[in-house]
Amino acid sequence: MEFVARSFLRCHSRTDNDSADVSTQVWQAVFEPSKTSNLVATCGGNKVCIIDVKTATVQYRYTWPKGIFYTISWSTACPENNILATAGTNNTIVFIDLSTKSAYFHYKDFDYKNCKIFISSILFHPFEKKLFCAQNDGHLYIFKFEINERRIINLNKEYVVDFKCEIFGLAICTTYDCLLIATNAGLMGWNNSQSQNQELIVFEFPENPNDLYKGQNEKVIDSIETIKNGWIATKVALHGVIYIFNLQTPLSQIKNNHCVVKPAYILKWSDTDNYFMGCGIGLDGKLLACGDDKGRIWIYNLKQIDFKNVKDDHTKTIDAYTVLKWPKLQDCYLKKRKKLEVDVYDIVMAKCAVHSSGKYLVAVTNNNFVCLYSLSKLT
Repeated sequence: MEFVARSFLRCHSRTDNDSADVSTQVWQAVFEPSKTSNLVATCGGNKVCIIDVKTATVQYRYTWPKGIFYTISWSTACPENNILATAGTNNTIVFIDLSTKSAYFHYKDFDYKNCKIFISSILFHPFEKKLFCAQNDGHLYIFKFEINERRIINLNKEYVVDFKCEIFGLAICTTYDCLLIATNAGLMGWNNSQSQNQELIVFEFPENPNDLYKGQNEKVIDSIETIKNGWIATKVALHGVIYIFNLQTPLSQIKNNHCVVKPAYILKWSDTDNYFMGCGIGLDGKLLACGDDKGRIWIYNLKQIDFKNVKDDHTKTIDAYTVLKWPKLQDCYLKKRKKLEVDVYDIVMAKCAVHSSGKYLVAVTNNNFVCLYSLSKLT
């Protein structure tokens, strides 16, 4: 399981002719949910890119001149036509149909139109005709939608919930029908099968194990991912680790809408003081990748984890299987513009994504790179 750097694409520049743009931040990368597809969607700046990781080529690029994209999600609800949704500033959800390579639907009917409020995360339910949409001010919108001619149409608000805290990310655990919400006040849960009038579940994590920041009671959840069979990967900012736990255990011990997370596994990670470097899961939950602020990618082999065994009284610590270092790049565009090399500054790997086969790995950065890696035997 040795990955090698293959291609680094600078495809999110604010203007199309700026090949030396190193200031645009790329925020998200999500593979198309199909085992036969090699497409990954990325968003950042005013662009969404659809990239074929096998050929390292941009297949489609959508530009939204009015704002910045922070989040993307694929829907599998339409037969033989996966629809992509993206959102960010201006509180507009854009729906993209790759079969026609067009942004065919813009939804902007939100109750709160303050210019400082933006959409921080969107997520399609994998089995229901439902879209979750979170704003940074704490409002969670739950939409139901219809399908017509292989497209999503007619978004209808089912619920609007005010979490009264900043929301950074969403994940859905279908095993227990629970929506997980990453916030600046910790991890919260919403029962997808219940009505709007329900108390939110608050998950409490262990005290900060990082000696550098022990005195800081940080609660910011800056990465939340579902693995499989109710298993969850969560990263609390400044903790320097990634927690792996099964949702059944804390949900079975709820008291006054609070529950304590006792991780079954703890992955050793970076001691960085930077925030918002998201994990990626692939290979049916057997591979986890997470970048840091040094341009490195920490890769974990989770094959040793028995995902069928929920009860585990002892926490096990797992080291990274390997750490990919930032390569030395030959960047002729920066040299031509007489700009400093990107590794002079922090290189924040904002999000990692792993292909379902485990053959491809993608990381997006704060300096306008989409980094493509593949298994060494494929190169």
